[in-house]
Amino acid sequence: MKRLFLFFILLATSASAGTLTLSSVGGSRFATKTGALISTGCAVRLGTFELPAASRDAVLNSQGDYAWLKSVFKPLAEGLIGAGSAAQASGSGSVLRANGFPAAGDIFGSISGIDPAYLSPDTQLYVWVFNHSNPDQATQWGLFTAAEWTAPPALGNRTLSTAASVQALQGTATAGQLRLIDVPSTYGNWTWQNYSLGAPANLTQATADPDGDGVANLAEYAWKLNPAARSSPRTELTTPAAGTFTFRFKRPRNLPGVTLIAECSTDLKTWQPASAAVTASDADFDTLESTASTATPCFWRVRFETTP
Repeated sequence: MKRLFLFFILLATSASAGTLTLSSVGGSRFATKTGALISTGCAVRLGTFELPAASRDAVLNSQGDYAWLKSVFKPLAEGLIGAGSAAQASGSGSVLRANGFPAAGDIFGSISGIDPAYLSPDTQLYVWVFNHSNPDQATQWGLFTAAEWTAPPALGNRTLSTAASVQALQGTATAGQLRLIDVPSTYGNWTWQNYSLGAPANLTQATADPDGDGVANLAEYAWKLNPAARSSPRTELTTPAAGTFTFRFKRPRNLPGVTLIAECSTDLKTWQPASAAVTASDADFDTLESTASTATPCFWRVRFETTP
């Protein structure tokens, strides 16, 4: 009796990766906050943010700290020479770039070989656009998404088109343009712009005073001073009338995350909130004054606190 043995060889193959195209052809073009179309060569990051899907957009709408955003960003093609396609500006670089095709302010390029094990199909995608070829040197950025902007399926292609209804999480979508905004004011962004990313803590911590002028970093930031040059605090003590002292100081306006607190003391040990009134205002500061009698010992100070 003959026996027949059948052998089946199973060839394990991984699903072919998908391709993604970013295109503003026929859709809204990218522009600076004033409406000037962005320059060819400006950096464009494409990917997602590793945050809970239910709250992701709300967080991205409110969170403007660059280092934090980078820490949760999951990029596509970043770090690869020639990211995107040969149509990209100069055909090189670690991020996609505005290439002005077919007109100024347009972006067109493809990323292929997207492994679904790295980025699951239908993951929400975001386009992060900068006004500089190096994101770390940008002064404006925009963060955009759309319901149709999702990762491609295996063996599939998908186009992220700005002809879709685009949501500006950071920036504005108006009049056929996707406009950038100034990099948000945060203490972290200030240290990045003044000391560079990755600078040591002895330079960047809030209490540090690298220029030795007696004004700590947090106060330099809040008072819009130059941390690389010796500066005076925005405070002043005067005697406007016989028998009185007046303490005048600047309180920042529209500066999220930082609170200025003025205090007074009669013994330099116990400090109480100082009563002060606003006497003038401009775009950046309120000017406040606190007055005391020369007959009563009085010392004033201001301190800054960071708030979530």
